[in-house]
Amino acid sequence: MASWSVFAAAAPEIAAVGAGLLEEHHLAYLATVRRDGAPRVHPVSPFFVEGRLFVATPPTSPKAGDQQRDGRYAMHCLPGKNDAEFRIRGRSRLLPPGADRDAVIERGPHYARDEDCIFEYDIEEAASANWVNVGQPGTYPVRSRWTERGGAST
Repeated sequence: MASWSVFAAAAPEIAAVGAGLLEEHHLAYLATVRRDGAPRVHPVSPFFVEGRLFVATPPTSPKAGDQQRDGRYAMHCLPGKNDAEFRIRGRSRLLPPGADRDAVIERGPHYARDEDCIFEYDIEEAASANWVNVGQPGTYPVRSRWTERGGAST
């Protein structure tokens, strides 16, 4: 799996859409896998530290248990200007206690607290869509996709 910085270096145009939407809204929807295998969706506030993507989660949150049991996830950003879209999927992992986790909390946003579970999101696939002629006849999307194995395509 690729870190955010590895993905961004391989597919800068797609990553720019995602980073822009996260900076604009500071909110995304995270889908995790429940114990019974069903999907569960959560609003989250992802953040970047040193080219890596994280979410701080209270330890009692269902999303914390889901991710510790099964790290598969999908994340979708809120739409941006002209309905720009961005999504990623891959695996999350809990940062264990130690210097790396402490540095993420120190450099992250004010809401990342010592008692939180800090999850890092590695990326297997990313996709973006930019809509052309929004609100007019003939509106159409320009879609781009990147996979860790196959690279970028439009």
